Amino acid sequence: MSQTVIDFGKLEGPVFTGRPRGEQLRTKLGVDALDESDQVVEVKIPDTTYSVSSSFVLGLFGKSVVHAGSKQAFYEKFHFQTSQLFRDVVDTCVTRALQNKTLFDH
Repeated sequence: MSQTVIDFGKLEGPVFTGRPRGEQLRTKLGVDALDESDQVVEVKIPDTTYSVSSSFVLGLFGKSVVHAGSKQAFYEKFHFQTSQLFRDVVDTCVTRALQNKTLFDH
């Protein structure tokens, strides 16, 4: 199985906020295509990252969570290398995306 890396350290940071920005980055990085592939995605959020908002995470990964269908399936595909703080933010967003799937019907 091949691997793709999304490294927040190489993106315009260190603050990542807003769902529109997350959605723009999703398009730029081709995350829809990654959802359809058999690739594992390593997501690196380095210590130099100051803030990642839940709206940004939902914009970037919300559709991927719904596509995966479960928290376990999402985390089998997307591996997060980050601090516990950002893991908690992502985990909250994964739960929200699964509870509110219709948020991503557009």
